[in-house]
Amino acid sequence: MSADKDAGLHAFVARGPKTGMLLYPHKHRDGSYVVSMTRFEKDYIKVANSADLLDWLEKGYRLRMSNKEGGVASPSLIEPGKIYRPVMM
Repeated sequence: MSADKDAGLHAFVARGPKTGMLLYPHKHRDGSYVVSMTRFEKDYIKVANSADLLDWLEKGYRLRMSNKEGGVASPSLIEPGKIYRPVMM
C-alpha cells in the first residue's frame, strides 16, 4: 500500500536503475508491516505497530521496504544490517 516515512527506519536501493533511492517500511492495506527470516510468504510475521519493528530487526529479521512516491512500489525484503535506525540520545 504505502511506505511509512514516520517509522524512523530507512534503507537505500543497492543496485539497478533506482540505486540510492530511499526505502521505508512498507505498510500493507491492513496497516501491518512484514518481517521475515526468508523471502517465503509462509514465513511472514505481521507487525501491527511500527514501534515494534526495531525489536524484530535486533533479532535478525528482515523487513519489507518500499517507496511508492519514489518509484519503488514493490516491497523488497531488506536485511537488518542495511537498515538505518533512528539515533537515540
